Amino acid sequence: MSKKIYKLKDEVIPVREYTAEDIKRIRKKTGTTQGFLANWLGVSRKTIQAWESGRNIPNGASARLLSLLEMNDVSIDVFLLRD
Repeated sequence: MSKKIYKLKDEVIPVREYTAEDIKRIRKKTGTTQGFLANWLGVSRKTIQAWESGRNIPNGASARLLSLLEMNDVSIDVFLLRD
């Protein structure tokens, strides 16, 4: 099995800017609380609250992970501990 090697010329799909309503919609779609989503994204619950109130917007890795959730490219349950 060979690995794909990415070259510098390969382009990464840009991440769009998320609104407060987008964040709420994604969180409700995944059935998570603000605390769980914060933990999953590696941010504080207050950060999620700021995003959902429109006081701030996600960027960097958080925005990329939100885009993966939105596009259903990753499921949040793969990170749940199960018995």
